[in-house]
Amino acid sequence: MPLWELSPVDLLDAAWEASSYRGKVIVRARDEQDARDAAERAFAVKTRFKPGAGITAPPWKRRALVTAAICTDARYAAEGPTEILYPAPL
Repeated sequence: MPLWELSPVDLLDAAWEASSYRGKVIVRARDEQDARDAAERAFAVKTRFKPGAGITAPPWKRRALVTAAICTDARYAAEGPTEILYPAPL
């Protein structure tokens, strides 16, 4: 299965308030969408917002805030299920 590197682009965007992690992520996933879904499941957090201001959604699925590229780092195993490989789970 391919490895994906998800990299934040604009950490000043308010969407990052809805993520518990704001760094590079390495994900083993069948495609880019699967990798983004896995990152959102792992790091999404609920946020407080003023009534009428809308909801802040996690940034992981937004291409303007997170880039995705195939990763060829040999430290990570390509075999196995969809999984966040970096950062290591607590």
